[in-house]
Amino acid sequence: MRPRFPALIILMGIACLYPTQRYIDSTRAPRTITEESLYFTSGRKIKAMSLGMSSLVADIYWIRTVQYFGRKVIDAGGLKADTRTIPMNLLAPLLNIIVELDPHELAAYRFTAMFLPERDPSAAVDLLERGIEANPGEWGLYRDLAFIYWHLGEYTKAAEAYERGSHIPGVPSWMKDAAGFMKIKGGSREVARAVYTGYLESEDKNVRAQADWRLRQLDALDQIDALNQLLAAYKSQFHTCPTDLQVLARWIVKIGIPLDDQSVPLDPDGLPYILDPATCLVKFSPGSAFGAG
Repeated sequence: MRPRFPALIILMGIACLYPTQRYIDSTRAPRTITEESLYFTSGRKIKAMSLGMSSLVADIYWIRTVQYFGRKVIDAGGLKADTRTIPMNLLAPLLNIIVELDPHELAAYRFTAMFLPERDPSAAVDLLERGIEANPGEWGLYRDLAFIYWHLGEYTKAAEAYERGSHIPGVPSWMKDAAGFMKIKGGSREVARAVYTGYLESEDKNVRAQADWRLRQLDALDQIDALNQLLAAYKSQFHTCPTDLQVLARWIVKIGIPLDDQSVPLDPDGLPYILDPATCLVKFSPGSAFGAG
C-alpha cells in the first residue's frame, strides 16, 4: 500500500489555509492586491504547481479578485460611482488566471462581461469565447458575450451571439427574440433596460448592484427627457424659459418625478435636477454619478 502521508499533509495544509488567511487579514490593515501578488501571471504555470487541485486554487483566486474589485470600488465611493473611471489594472490578468485554472468557473465569465469591457474589450471578448468553447452548453455565456458586444455598440455581433445561444437545448425563448430585437433597436434605452434587467438575477452581488445602478441611470435619463419636454411646452406657450423648475412642480408631480421640500425634482439618487437657463434644458446635479456615462 502506498504511503498516504504526503496526501494527508497537503489536505491538512489546505484545511488550514482559510483560517490562516482570516487571521492574517484580521491582524493587518486592509489593502488591495499589489503587483507583487501577481508574480506568477500565467494560469497555466500556477495550474502546474497546484498538485491537481487547480479548481481549489481557482476559487482562492476568485475570492481575491472579488476582494480586489470591492476594495477599489469602496475606495472610489461605492457602486454609485461610475466604475469605468476606477483604475483596475489587475482585473483582466486575475480573471484570465481564474479561467485558465478552471475554465468552468462560470461566475468569472459573468463578472468579465459586466466589468471588463470598459477596461479591456478585446480581453473580455476573448475570455467569453474561451468560456463558450469550454462550456458549449451554457446559454448564459452567449448572453454574456452578447452583452459585451452590445456594450461596445456592435449590435450585429450582439445579435449573432444571441442567435448562437438560442439553439442550445433548454435555452429561454427570449434569447431568439433578443437577437431580432438587438438588430432593430440595438442602441435604444428599451434594449438597455432589458439587458440590465436580466442581470438582476445574477448570483454575484456586484453584478446585481451594477445592473441596478444602470437601471436607475436609465430612469434618470428618461426623467430628464420628460422634464425637457415640459420645458419645451412651457417655452412654446410663454415664449420664455421658466426662472426655475419649481414653476413646473404641479406638472412634474403628474409625470411621477418626486420633489423635495422646495418643489425641486429629484433624480433616483435623491439629488436635485438643475435647470440651465442658457439652454433652457435640465441637467444632472454636479454631484450625480448618473451623468458620467
